[in-house]
Amino acid sequence: MREQRGLFFYAFQCAALGLFLAGSEFGAAAQNQQEAIPDRLLTNQDIVGMLRSGLSPRTVILRIHDSPCKFDKSAGGLQGLHDANVPYKVVLAMMQAPELPPTVKGHIPVMLADSTPVKVVLSESIDSESHKPGYVIYFRVLQDVRVQGLRVIAKGARARGRLLDSRNRSRTGDVARLEWNLMDVETVDGQRVPLRGSSERTGDEINHEKSASADEGEEFQVFTYGSRKVNVPAPIQAGSQTPASSEELNPKQMTYQEHR
Repeated sequence: MREQRGLFFYAFQCAALGLFLAGSEFGAAAQNQQEAIPDRLLTNQDIVGMLRSGLSPRTVILRIHDSPCKFDKSAGGLQGLHDANVPYKVVLAMMQAPELPPTVKGHIPVMLADSTPVKVVLSESIDSESHKPGYVIYFRVLQDVRVQGLRVIAKGARARGRLLDSRNRSRTGDVARLEWNLMDVETVDGQRVPLRGSSERTGDEINHEKSASADEGEEFQVFTYGSRKVNVPAPIQAGSQTPASSEELNPKQMTYQEHR
């Protein structure tokens, strides 16, 4: 009877572990699927709509800089912007928006330049007591990295680092120490781009801390190492997806006239 209970408890543990792993895999797959959604091309109609919904010209210009665009820059298109009272500085930003390279099999090849900044955050806490040199540390990207408005490295993408040094306070009084460098980060097409950057933590010498640590959530800025071509999913055309509402970008619902 006792053996049967033991077998039942063991089977229950295995089933619970299986459900947890399946849920984790599903969550990771959902996140990857979300990151893989192509950006939407901004059009003249989007700009007019954002301004009329209450967004300030400055906010719209920032949106232009951070998005792939396909504006009608013809005489007719410019006349339409004039008739809609679009401010000159917004029209200028539209005219200066870069033309995207041609699409190749549903993707656009863009060049990720050397020393492109990437903001990352620690995905776990580490300390010299538990983690030794050679340990692989995981980070996640804090915000999209974009080239010509195209998302090349997605927010939430995984980055990796490695512990170079990890030691507790020595008997001779040397302070505890952690030191690591960043290795690589994943781009939207699945490549791993090398990173350049390192950091360190030392224990409090005054309080004679035994170990050094870095907490989950700490932010760092690193840089890509070397140039790399990335195949970005081609942005979808207008009408395939609704642009972000003014409530998402500007909850105060300021009127267009207030910002002219």
